[in-house]
Amino acid sequence: MKEILERLKSFLRTNVGSSVCVRSREQSLLKRVRSVVAELTKEYLIFTEPSIDEVRQAEEFLYTASGDGVKIVVLERFERSSIEAMNAFLKTLEEPPLHSLVVLTSVKFRDLPQTIRSRVKVFDFFVPLSFYEGLKDKISFEPELLLRLCKADFDVAEYVNEVSGEIEAVHFEPSSFLSLFKDEELRPHEKVQALLALNDLFTRFKNGELNDRSFVELYTTMVEEAKKLELNRVIFQLSWLSEIVLEHHGVNDLSVYRWFDSILRNRFLNFNSQLTFANLLIKFRRCSRR
Repeated sequence: MKEILERLKSFLRTNVGSSVCVRSREQSLLKRVRSVVAELTKEYLIFTEPSIDEVRQAEEFLYTASGDGVKIVVLERFERSSIEAMNAFLKTLEEPPLHSLVVLTSVKFRDLPQTIRSRVKVFDFFVPLSFYEGLKDKISFEPELLLRLCKADFDVAEYVNEVSGEIEAVHFEPSSFLSLFKDEELRPHEKVQALLALNDLFTRFKNGELNDRSFVELYTTMVEEAKKLELNRVIFQLSWLSEIVLEHHGVNDLSVYRWFDSILRNRFLNFNSQLTFANLLIKFRRCSRR
């Protein structure tokens, strides 16, 4: 990882006076751009999905006189910003001040308009396959499943790389499972435990260990336990973990993945959380029985 970050740092340093885009399939990997920028200068601003007002703030920052260092603006997930915000930033993107650097980060580079893509130099930020191949050899429990999670989240990959020999089976139990979601974000070890617990639940569904009555009891218990949590946030986190479990078991029902993707795309929109939670469990169970 150190070598990859040094390569990124060299790329950014070489391209001062221009605009670049760091692209990757892994959002967790793109978070590392922040620490690299912080090593290059003390004068930097970071905006996530910047609005038109934040774009103007970024321009004002870049064109204000600075000390001896480089000024850097990082615009994360710029493809999710409005067209108005993108257009407002075109001139600065094409010709930033001499001692400055504009850094876009993106997991969907092709979603950026051509007017943006043509104005940036691209750095492909990725982890070599050899890292994951070596990681798989170190995982003693559910290597294929955990490797899917590691490829989706590099923070988890680093955690698994450190403790791979200590990972054990997790039995699904509603109360302990939902307790993993008490904070705003799941930490790497909590993601591993949540995934393994979901996989255990899938297997129990598949083996017919939970009949209809048991399923209703499970749902009722989980809804009651989830009252202590922000249910919409739990649903969002469960959706992407569920996709990993279903892919691992070879589920190929596109309608199910489209449903989960609709949740992931609209995480900040209002929806009936209890009904959506019920649908999530029902779809998860149905997939296990096919």
